[in-house]
Amino acid sequence: MSELRRHRVLVSGLATGLALVLALAMVLLLSPARSEAPVPASSQRPAAAPWPHRPPVIAFLGDSWTEGVGATGFQGYAPRTAARLGWHYLNFGIGGSGYTQPGAHHNLFAQRIAAIVASHPDVVVVEGSLNDKSSTPTAEAAAAYTTLSLLHAELGRGTPIIVLGASYNPGTPNTTIDWINAAIAGAAKRVGLPFINPAPLNWTDPRNSAVWYNSLHPNDRGHQLIASHLAPLIRTLVLR
Repeated sequence: MSELRRHRVLVSGLATGLALVLALAMVLLLSPARSEAPVPASSQRPAAAPWPHRPPVIAFLGDSWTEGVGATGFQGYAPRTAARLGWHYLNFGIGGSGYTQPGAHHNLFAQRIAAIVASHPDVVVVEGSLNDKSSTPTAEAAAAYTTLSLLHAELGRGTPIIVLGASYNPGTPNTTIDWINAAIAGAAKRVGLPFINPAPLNWTDPRNSAVWYNSLHPNDRGHQLIASHLAPLIRTLVLR
């Protein structure tokens, strides 16, 4: 091949290669841009609340603390907790009652289950009870298990139940509150329900006279302290 012919072939090859590069560049420029891989919806926004269109209703089952004894107008920790949450509430507290003790009104916790279920609450809190101090750990554990398992079965798995133990108070030995709460905690665990023990958390310090109405009941300040501790725990347990 002559020198002139080799030169023409080389120039022709370079021109062809340049044309291919320019064509590829035009294809890339004219092609629509690809978006990033879509992010799953669950990571784009938080989980929706169970009650998106209305405030939920929380029912409180308990003793005189739930009833509101010691608070002005019986506006105790139950309505105060509901107010902090922005929820509606129903109060099934009766003074002197407990899991094993019916009190002066002859009404055990278990005897209010039918009324609670009929009210169709969205959440239930069971509180107490220091009134069971005349019982025994074995009897308390059995009664608490029977009550909580029946409540759970009647309400169904769609209704959260939170079990709240008794608090230390000036009129009851701490050791008594401890065995009561231990029995209830064991029962709640067997049923598969969350248990909150306010006693060691010292929500209402029995040594602080400023939070007590008498030796067994908190005053307005004491009830407000309970609500301020309980409300965020309820929100966390229910919306987790």
